[in-house]
Amino acid sequence: MNYPQKNWNTFQKRVLTVTTIFTRSWQVRKAFIFGVFFSFLAILSACEDPKGVGSDVFVEDIGLLYTDTLTVDASTVLLDSIASYSTSNLLVGRLIDPTLGAVQATAYFQISNLTADTIRSNVDTAGRSNVKWITYPSKNDSIRLILPYSFVQGDTLQNQSFKLYQLASTATLDPTVVYYNNSTAPALNPTPIGQLNNVKIRPIRDKRVIQGTTGKFDSLRIPITEPSFVKFLESQRDIAKTEALVGTGFKEIVRGLALVSESNNNAAIVGFSSGGVQMQLYYHYKYTYTVRNTANTLDSTVTVDTTKSNNFYVAITNADGTSFNARYNKITPTRTGTTISKLTKATDILPSSQTNNEAYLQSGTGVGIKVKFPNLLKLKNNKDIAINKALLILEPKGNPAGYTYPSDLILVETTPANRPLRTTTTGEGSFSFVLGEGTTTSYASRTNEYSFNVTSSLQNILAGRKNNNGWMITPTLFATNSTTGARGPVLGKSVLNPDVTRAIFDRNNIKLKVYYTYVTK
Repeated sequence: MNYPQKNWNTFQKRVLTVTTIFTRSWQVRKAFIFGVFFSFLAILSACEDPKGVGSDVFVEDIGLLYTDTLTVDASTVLLDSIASYSTSNLLVGRLIDPTLGAVQATAYFQISNLTADTIRSNVDTAGRSNVKWITYPSKNDSIRLILPYSFVQGDTLQNQSFKLYQLASTATLDPTVVYYNNSTAPALNPTPIGQLNNVKIRPIRDKRVIQGTTGKFDSLRIPITEPSFVKFLESQRDIAKTEALVGTGFKEIVRGLALVSESNNNAAIVGFSSGGVQMQLYYHYKYTYTVRNTANTLDSTVTVDTTKSNNFYVAITNADGTSFNARYNKITPTRTGTTISKLTKATDILPSSQTNNEAYLQSGTGVGIKVKFPNLLKLKNNKDIAINKALLILEPKGNPAGYTYPSDLILVETTPANRPLRTTTTGEGSFSFVLGEGTTTSYASRTNEYSFNVTSSLQNILAGRKNNNGWMITPTLFATNSTTGARGPVLGKSVLNPDVTRAIFDRNNIKLKVYYTYVTK
C-alpha cells in the first residue's frame, strides 16, 4: 500500500531515536531493534487504513539502557550493638589491625556435668559379688580444658599466654539472656584455675581441612591445677555421697569460666569450636569382685585396674534438657589514632570523603557500611522505568597477611538516623533485611567481589513502595539447612558473625550496575 511520506519520515525518526540513544552496543540489543523494525514493516504492509494502525506505538520511545555511573554514597557506620551469645566460636586473643586498631576478645561460658556422666564412680554390681575397692578414685590424675581450633585472625607466629578463670560467686551467666559484644563482663576470681604461658598457637594440623570441620584441627590444651577447684571436683566423688552435683546444682558452684589471653603483643584472635570444647577429668581406680564358677565348685576373684575420664561440656543442655549453657564473647575494640577513631557510639557515621575515600567492614566489632543512592530517582527522568537487572558490586582491597574477608554479607534496611531497621521498636528485634533476589552474598575469590542482586529492591524504591534511606552492609552468620541443603542467613534475633574478619573498600570500587527498560510518552 502507499504510506504517506510524512508519516513514514516520522516513523524513521522514531526508530533512529531508539537506536541512537543506546550508550553501549550489544548484539542482543541490535537483534531486538531490528526485530521491532521489521515487525512494524510487516504490520504496515498489511494495513488498509494507515491512520488506525499502531498509533499508540508511534507516540512512544522505547529503549534498553545500562548504567554503572549512578552515584553510590558509601560511609562507615557503627551498629548499635552486636549480639555475641551462643556463638559457634569462643573468641580469645588480641590483635592490632593496621587500619582499624586493636581488638581484644575474651570468652565467657558455662560447663555442665551430666547425670549420664556423673563424677561419682559406681561399680556395676550386676552378676558380681564381694566388690572391694583397692584404690577408690578420690584423687585426680589430671584435669584439662581442651579447645579445638576453628578460626584465627592475625599473626600466629607471636606467642600468647592464656589463663582460665572461674567466675566469682556473685557473678552470673544466664542462657536466657542476650549478651552483646559490649556487655559488662562478669566478675572473676582473681586466681586462675589453669594457664599456658608463651605458647604458639597451631590453628590447623592439615591445611586441606575445610574450615568449619574440627575433626582434624589441632587443639589448645590447658592444664587445670588450682587447688581449691581441683579439691571441689574430687569432693564430688566421695563414696559416702548419694549423688554428685549435676546440672543446675553443679552450676550453682561452678557458675562459669572465662578464657583470657594476656599477651601484650600484636598477636592473633583465635576461635575455638564451642561444640567441641570440653573439660576432661582423668583418674584411675582399682577394685576386685568375685565371680562364681559355672560348675559351682570354686569362686574366682577378678581385679579391675583402669583409668576413667569424665567430660564436662560447653555446647549442650543441662541435665534437665530444658536450658542451654550460656556462652558469649566480649569483643573490645580500641580505635584511638585510627582513621575511624570518631566512631564511638551507635549512629556515628563517617563518609568515605573523610576516611581516605574508603569504607570499612569489621565483623564482631559492629563496624559496617551504609550505602545510599542520592541520584537514583533521576533515573526515571519523566520516563516509566522497569529494571531488568540491578547489581550492587563491592571489590575489596587486598588484606594484610593473616587477615581474611568476611565470608558472607547481608543488606539491612536502615533508618534516616543511621540505625539498622528492626522488626520491633522496643527490646531486641530481628534486623529487617532488604528483600530481593539476592540480598545476601558470599565473597567470590575468582572475581574478588561481593555481588548483590538488588533488582526488585531498586524497583520498589523507584515505584515509591520503599523509602530511599539507604542500606547497611554487615557480615552475617550463615548456616546450611540440614533438610534442604540450602545455605542462608540465620534469621534469629540478631545478625552476627562468630569471628573478627575485615574488609576495606575503595569508594570507586563500589558500583551500582543497572540494566533497565524505559518508555517515554
